[in-house]
Amino acid sequence: MAAALFAGPLHAQTGDPRLTIAEVEKVTGLKDVQVVRPGAVPGAGAGLNFAGPDKRMVLMVNFGAAALYRRAKEQTMYAGVPMPLFHADVSGIGDEAFDSPPGPLQYVLYVRKGAAAASFTAYYVSPAKATLTIEQLKQLARIVVPRI
Repeated sequence: MAAALFAGPLHAQTGDPRLTIAEVEKVTGLKDVQVVRPGAVPGAGAGLNFAGPDKRMVLMVNFGAAALYRRAKEQTMYAGVPMPLFHADVSGIGDEAFDSPPGPLQYVLYVRKGAAAASFTAYYVSPAKATLTIEQLKQLARIVVPRI
């Protein structure tokens, strides 16, 4: 994952009309969710970052072009190391979607709609748990995709 991170105090990032704090709270059941700028807390990448009340990342949404979606779906290596992203196709969201990574726990959802794409990343907590379920990521994607 290519994300520019930099040190600094926690500062709110400007909201994004494609996904609001209220929508994230409704889907996740969390309260006091906040949008944070890239690098403000560990794991906050270049996308739209949502942290919980404990200042830990809950969700990152990245927006890009359809080419980014295709590269992610076709990726089998990263920096010379085997790292496939594709696990399984997901129907009913955008023009096409897939979940990631391969293995027993999926915590990323990639979606393409026309020439636009987005990824929805929950954060890995343990081998059996992420900050959000893949079903929650799908619910969030259903909110965002019509807006991209």
